[in-house]
Amino acid sequence: MTTVTTQWHDGIELNGVPYPTRNDAPSVQGDSDDAYSLPSDLVDYARAIHEAGHAVAALIGGAHLHHAQIVKGPATTPEGGVTHACNLADGHAYATYSAAGERAVDRWLREDGLWTPERAVANEVGARGDRNSFLAINPHVGFGDKEIDYTVVHDLADHALDQHWAAVTRVAHALNHHTHLAGDEIAHIAGLPNRRRPSCTA
Repeated sequence: MTTVTTQWHDGIELNGVPYPTRNDAPSVQGDSDDAYSLPSDLVDYARAIHEAGHAVAALIGGAHLHHAQIVKGPATTPEGGVTHACNLADGHAYATYSAAGERAVDRWLREDGLWTPERAVANEVGARGDRNSFLAINPHVGFGDKEIDYTVVHDLADHALDQHWAAVTRVAHALNHHTHLAGDEIAHIAGLPNRRRPSCTA
C-alpha cells in the first residue's frame, strides 16, 4: 500500500463521534435507510449489492466463504446483511474484502443513474461496521491523519470490482431474490472457487 491524500469531510457525527466521509452531504443525519431516499425495493437491492461485493471479494481473496444474507424491508440488524468468510489470503485481500461492499454500492448507484452526494454519504455511513472492523486491526490507516489513507483501501476494492463486476451483479440478483445463499452457491454463480479451509468454523 502507498500513501494517498484525499479530502475527507467531517459533517457527519455518529453517536457524537465525527465520521469521515469522502462525499459531502451535511443534510444526512444518522444511519437510517431513509437517507437513501429510494424505494424499498432499491434499498433491498443496495443491501444485496453490498453483500455481493463482500462475497466476491472473499472468493477472489482466497477465503472460504460460508454464506451471505440480507434483510428485506426495515432492517432488524444495524447492517441489514452479513457475509461470513474466513482465512483471507493476506492483508491486501482483507482490505479489499472490507471495502468491497461499500464500493460496490457506490458503483451501482453511479451506473444506474441513482448517485447523489446524499446517497453516497448514506452508503458510507452504512459501511461503518466494515470500516471499524478494518481500522481496529490496522491503526496505521486513517483519514488524512495516518501513514496510509483509507482511500487506498477503497482503491483496492475498486480494482477488484473492475475485474469481477459481472460476478458481483449476478450474485446480487440471486441474493436479492433468495435473501440467503450458501458459499458454494455464491461461488457457482460467480464462477469462482470456494476454497476449503479445515480450520474455519461455520
